[in-house]
Amino acid sequence: MTTKQKIAVLLNLASVGAQIYASAICIMSRGWWAFQYYTMDSNIFAAVTSIMLIFALLGKGKTSELVHNFRYYSTCCVTVTFIVVVTILVPLDGWHTLPSRLFQGTDLWLHSVGPLLNIFSFLFFEQEVVLNKKQTYYALIPTIIYAVIAIILNLVRVLDGPYVFLRIYNQGVLMTFVWLIVIGLMVFGIAFLLRFLNIKLISKSKNQ
Repeated sequence: MTTKQKIAVLLNLASVGAQIYASAICIMSRGWWAFQYYTMDSNIFAAVTSIMLIFALLGKGKTSELVHNFRYYSTCCVTVTFIVVVTILVPLDGWHTLPSRLFQGTDLWLHSVGPLLNIFSFLFFEQEVVLNKKQTYYALIPTIIYAVIAIILNLVRVLDGPYVFLRIYNQGVLMTFVWLIVIGLMVFGIAFLLRFLNIKLISKSKNQ
């Protein structure tokens, strides 16, 4: 393995450890209801793709296009988690909640450490495959699936949220629709930016 690949393995091992540890605590305290949170789902998705990457690098010394694509999708998801916390949830709850949202309890691992390790590893150390344009759209699918399920469960009153922008009965259909458009554009922007940066960094690495 190259030095970059070894660093990618270490970063992903650290990420998996943090995500499994925090997820286990959440499941023990909330049971299966823990999976109502996008934070939880995105971090588990990222942990699974990290394990895929680790096995690929340790077994074959390289990653396949499939593994790289899924690493991209999951990195987009945990980036959405981090950005939504900082730009939506914290401002709505008050900026005084920023330290607890990012640095306390399981939030430290699921809102900060897990996402940031994935972003750092994907951009700087997972550079074996160039993503094509259609992957930007495929990266939206996990979030769309979560949104559809969450909205249906809110409509039938199985869930209340768990996020403010999903509470249809509290804010009305129109406001929910506005929120979904805003977050949808955010997700697409994140997917576009991560792909753009990954390609640029791969190009820069090859030119060195």
